[in-house]
Amino acid sequence: MDSFDEEMLGMESISYCINPKCQQRQNPSESDTCLACNTPLLVNNRYRATRMLYQNDRTEIFELQDFGFGEAGWDVPKILKVLTDDSNFNLVRLFQQEEMILRQLKYQAVPQVFAGGYFTFETSYGMNLHCLAMEQVEGKNLGIWLEKNGIISETLAIDWLKQLTNILEAVHNKGFFHRDVKPSNIMCRPNGSLVLIDFGAAREVMSSTYIDKYENHDVTLICSPGYTPPEQMNRAAIPKSDLFALGRTFVHLMTGKHPDCLPKTARKELIWRKLASQISPPLADLIDEMMAGDSQRRPQNTSTVLQRLAKIECLDITVQNFKYKAALKIVINSSYWGKKLLKSRFVQLGVGASLVLGFMVGKLVVPKLAIYFNDSAAASYELKNLDSAQFYLKLAVMLDPQLGESYYTQGLIFDAKRDFHAARDRYEKAVANVPAKSLNNLARLDILEKQYAAAIPRLEKGLQLVKEVDLKSALHKNMGWVLLESGDYQQAESHLSKAIALDTQRASAYCLLARVRETQRDSSGAFTAWQSCLRYAPNEKYQPEVENWVIQAQQRLQVPENQGFQQQ
Repeated sequence: MDSFDEEMLGMESISYCINPKCQQRQNPSESDTCLACNTPLLVNNRYRATRMLYQNDRTEIFELQDFGFGEAGWDVPKILKVLTDDSNFNLVRLFQQEEMILRQLKYQAVPQVFAGGYFTFETSYGMNLHCLAMEQVEGKNLGIWLEKNGIISETLAIDWLKQLTNILEAVHNKGFFHRDVKPSNIMCRPNGSLVLIDFGAAREVMSSTYIDKYENHDVTLICSPGYTPPEQMNRAAIPKSDLFALGRTFVHLMTGKHPDCLPKTARKELIWRKLASQISPPLADLIDEMMAGDSQRRPQNTSTVLQRLAKIECLDITVQNFKYKAALKIVINSSYWGKKLLKSRFVQLGVGASLVLGFMVGKLVVPKLAIYFNDSAAASYELKNLDSAQFYLKLAVMLDPQLGESYYTQGLIFDAKRDFHAARDRYEKAVANVPAKSLNNLARLDILEKQYAAAIPRLEKGLQLVKEVDLKSALHKNMGWVLLESGDYQQAESHLSKAIALDTQRASAYCLLARVRETQRDSSGAFTAWQSCLRYAPNEKYQPEVENWVIQAQQRLQVPENQGFQQQ
């Protein structure tokens, strides 16, 4: 539902008479008919419309007086939502479904409906109206709030995101999802609490909606440009679709820009972070994951989002104001036993005891926290968020300068920035702590520098040590690459086939296999491999050599360049 248009207040309705003379009759028993226009004033023998709040070609919304004295909820301010077009079966079904969903939810952060809230009503003109009386939510929707107050801070963003995620969790747990989350469908009460409104587009979660396929086309398409995710546009909405729309909503609130007014990457992902400098990388990372075009890359569910928010809130830091003192606060607050000890009598013994306590807590917590920050840096790198990766890495190194894993992460960042000399230095330092991954990346740099004799023993050792399937696939891919460059095509094919068997979507392995097939004069096999190279390229981690191979694939297949791998 769009925001209420204040300019429309007081407009006459085609369904009801909002005649000042009629409104003067405070006692409904005096007359139930407005003689001026012969339209019933008292609806369903209980409600009287006092003014119009909203109107479009199929829906009208009125502020109500409720004369159902003594009945449940009679004293709660109400609005009446009226469907004026009963010719569209899907609209009627959604209208009825809204009442059913709200009645089942009974949740404080959604509008309440009461017994008898849904009814049909025939006017004196013969119009059959579907009506829904519900609680009137005080306050402003977030679209209007944004216009009057400006962009939100990180603190408010976390608070609101927690509130709305909790609302969606309650909705999803009841077996429904909203399908139309956007600023105008979120009300902010005067006390700061949020309410999610307009469940007219909501759907029941069926098992088929979890499957990534097209649904029957009798499903009504709900589209709010800028907020609706790709799968919903294809009538294949899932509960994760609400997370996408929620992420887009917060980009709007944090930047002040409608999502459709922001620039986008080649993958149609929003470029927004520079317009929201008040937002820390951890929160920005979460928002980006929620807005991922591929639903598989989004958080698993609302509980996952809430867990991530709890960690972000616990850190209580931002890029702009990070100090060592804040890090010490994190160390203490992130430790359960640290909190318990801080409340104990031991602390009351004096400064000396406090220093001992700080030392004990630091010894217990700092190493684990450093590892956590390093893992976060690696995760940000995988999402191509290099600024976030560097931010986390600084925290990790500050807390534990000797953390071996941090050298590997530093190598990844230098590698992505094409500073291969610095990357090699960090990988070599990381070999002692992260051997298989470091050896694989060192071998890749060897191949780029045509040091094939140095690359092969590194890869052989890495294959002996590796346990993870994905890393094993990468090692086989690089071994196939170095053997291809060395002219051993048969062994190259063997290793590339193993890489693909372990990871069927590794584009780089298909690209290299296509080159092998070409040397073997297998044009059909090369064509198929080039196709797979191009198909899976968008999922491939960005590396300059992969970009070159994708360009080769485009040339071989005569495909426009913008349909292949694009650097983000």
